[in-house]
Parts: sequence; C-alpha cells; structure tokens
Amino acid sequence: MTRTYVLIRAKAGTMWNVRSDIEKIEGIVDVHVITGPYDLVALVNLPSTDNLKRLLEIIHDVEGVVSTETWIAM
Repeated sequence: MTRTYVLIRAKAGTMWNVRSDIEKIEGIVDVHVITGPYDLVALVNLPSTDNLKRLLEIIHDVEGVVSTETWIAM
C-alpha cells in the first residue's frame, strides 16, 4: 500500500464542494479542510504509485481545484 497526502488549493468559496467531491473518489481515505497556503488535504491509500497519476488527474478534474502538491509517505 502507498500512503500519499495530496494538498489542494481551491477557488475561493468552493472548498466545501471540492471536499465533498474529492471524498467520493476511489482511493481517497479522508479529506480535511485546513488552514495555511492550501485549503484541503486528502489522505490517499493506493496499491502502488502506478495508480497515483490517474487519481491526481481525477482530482484536477474536480470543479474548483486550482492546484495540488503531492507528498508520498515512505
């Protein structure tokens, strides 16, 4: 299992809708609204990093997502 954290910036006023949409994506374990330079953090559990590229594409397709930063736990 690969545990990954995806930090997400959302358009102003959309973070709660973005959170709701992202938590429905397969592989997403949890999503939190946070303070600081990012609006949300998503915890991802995937069988391998091979699946990560596709999951990030799905996150970027969510209405309101501006950008992401990905951290892979070792």
